Amino acid sequence: MSHRLVAVLGLLLLAACGGSGSPGARSTPTPTPTPAPSPSLDVGALAAAAAGTYSGSWKNTTFGSTGTVTAVITVDRAALTVTTQITVTGNVFGGQPPPPETFSGKIGDFGALGFSGHSPTFGDFTITSTGPAFVMKAQNVPNDRVDHFEADGSFAPGAISGTYKVFFKDGTTADGNFSLTKQ
Repeated sequence: MSHRLVAVLGLLLLAACGGSGSPGARSTPTPTPTPAPSPSLDVGALAAAAAGTYSGSWKNTTFGSTGTVTAVITVDRAALTVTTQITVTGNVFGGQPPPPETFSGKIGDFGALGFSGHSPTFGDFTITSTGPAFVMKAQNVPNDRVDHFEADGSFAPGAISGTYKVFFKDGTTADGNFSLTKQ
């Protein structure tokens, strides 16, 4: 390879690496772009998108019992609260369907949601959600046969679905699932 070609390649390499082509020559600094501000997460708007009436069904896959379920979700964007009224039909926990119940919770940072309280149907309960997934735990169901209840589910655009497990006082369990769509 000729010395001239090596010199040209060396200059190109120096220029590409930020060196200067000749001693004493100054390179013009490249301005650093100003980073754009991070967009803020409007958790109230995200929750409001999920508001509405959802209807569907539940099925106890162990015993074959079924019923309907309706959830009416409302969101107060200013207060960052979610209220859900749930109506369940069918043979719930081996008995008559319970009256409609209302659950309320506060929307936290990054859209996390938490409900806790006492329900005539479920006893003391917690419902937590981070993103589209949620978990319900009812540790002392007020029923002669049922000890506790757990459900795992998820929200998708226009849908709520999941599975549940009923834990009986005699040590046995029953599994089921539920699926609702936005009306």
